[in-house]
Amino acid sequence: MYRRINPMKKFFASVVYCLLYVIGLMPLGVHHFFSSICAFVIGKIFRYRYSVIVTNIARSFPQMKYEEVKSLASKYYTHMCDLFVENFWNLSHSASALRKHISVSGVEVVDELQEKYNHVLLVMGHCGNWELVSAAIIPPEKRTEKSFAAHPVYMVYKAARNKFSDLIFKKLRMSEYKKFQFSGEVLESKQVLRHALKNRDSKAIYVLISDQNSIGVHDPIVNFLNQKTYMLPGPEFLASKLKMPVVYLRMDKLSRGKYHIEFEKITEEPHEMEEYFVTKEFARRLEGDINKNKINWLWSHRRWKRNIPAD
Repeated sequence: MYRRINPMKKFFASVVYCLLYVIGLMPLGVHHFFSSICAFVIGKIFRYRYSVIVTNIARSFPQMKYEEVKSLASKYYTHMCDLFVENFWNLSHSASALRKHISVSGVEVVDELQEKYNHVLLVMGHCGNWELVSAAIIPPEKRTEKSFAAHPVYMVYKAARNKFSDLIFKKLRMSEYKKFQFSGEVLESKQVLRHALKNRDSKAIYVLISDQNSIGVHDPIVNFLNQKTYMLPGPEFLASKLKMPVVYLRMDKLSRGKYHIEFEKITEEPHEMEEYFVTKEFARRLEGDINKNKINWLWSHRRWKRNIPAD
């Protein structure tokens, strides 16, 4: 069940949504101009999570010199601010406008797997601008019964502790469903298994961002970016439990405001694979993408705040 929200909070959430919509009406170039200013302020003046960013980069790329690490950190602030302003811009602009900035390939991989298995699990990392992933949805006039976009798509997320913030995020994400004219909803991570079991006979797509910091002491451990890393067990468990094929969703940043989305099959039979195969494959592909485009990941996230014992 969704958490109950105070009516007053709902009202203020609507007010905030309207304000963001008005802000988003500005051209994308103007948004990027303000992004550059914000990046300078939070990076050079406030130095937001500077030690976290530098430490994460240095540990992930031990071959990099300190000046290179600082340069990458500086560029990251611009990338991080771009993510925010692009989401504001996206809120106020049409689906066709967004598609001009995002190219897509490999959609047929998902279509074919859904036709065969009904449910498909898409796993992705915090690469590119993950909030714009709805641009991968085929336009309504080009959809057929075999298009995955013709069936519900569920964006899975971890609920924010603050109910007001959580409500804002839901409103922002649900606006994508209306804009791109597809069915489904945003779904809290705790609800996914029950929801999928209840609807296992109908076609659906579940999208999980799977590179968050895990908190379980028995979670799988992989070698990721030159360090042992705890990984979320949820995607692997869900895929194996429901025998759902797993697809890796790659989102690469081509240039400022330009992205490419690609779908790549990991496995059709996760329940038949060796233990943690899906987790390891996801980590391997995500690591490869980060190595190719180092700026294109969420370096300000405290991803390694738990040390793993040597044994």
